[in-house]
Amino acid sequence: MGLMLELLPSLGPALVVGGGAVAARKAESLAAAGFAVTVVSPSIVKVLTGRPGFTLRRRAFVPADVAGHAVVFACTGDREVNRLVGQLAREAGVPVVVADSQDESTAFSPAVHRDGDLQVAVSTHGASPAVAAQVRDQIAASLGDGWAERVEAARAARAEKPRRPVKVLIPFDATPEQIEAAVVQILGPRPAKAKR
Repeated sequence: MGLMLELLPSLGPALVVGGGAVAARKAESLAAAGFAVTVVSPSIVKVLTGRPGFTLRRRAFVPADVAGHAVVFACTGDREVNRLVGQLAREAGVPVVVADSQDESTAFSPAVHRDGDLQVAVSTHGASPAVAAQVRDQIAASLGDGWAERVEAARAARAEKPRRPVKVLIPFDATPEQIEAAVVQILGPRPAKAKR
């Protein structure tokens, strides 16, 4: 079991070692969250080429690449390279996701639903990204649209008058109604214009 935290871009830049589809998904998620992302691989998929927010280094990984990065993803198709990236990141005390080895990872990427600044993350502790995505999609469907505006309204209200924290536990097998009730307890009633 682990602890889920929201990492902020101010933590520092991210390194993605690998240039295929998995690496591209990780790099895009990091960039969407505001991280400066360096991708290192001899070949890099076109989807990352020419886009802002990415530094692309078309070459093989070298151990010095880990230095200066706050989080590292090892997503190559080469087991030995992934093992080395994981080892070097762990030795440097940098959180690392090793795509092909849970045991070598010190972090996992949750399946995330975003609506503005509202983020709902689901993790299976690396056991099954597909199951995490399925649960995320069910939660997203239960929530519906319009939460970005509610979060902004909550932020404005909080700035005016600090509120006491609210702790809400949602069981894994929660019904859509239970999830809605928990969110209403935290953020207040759903805005009138939101769709279900």
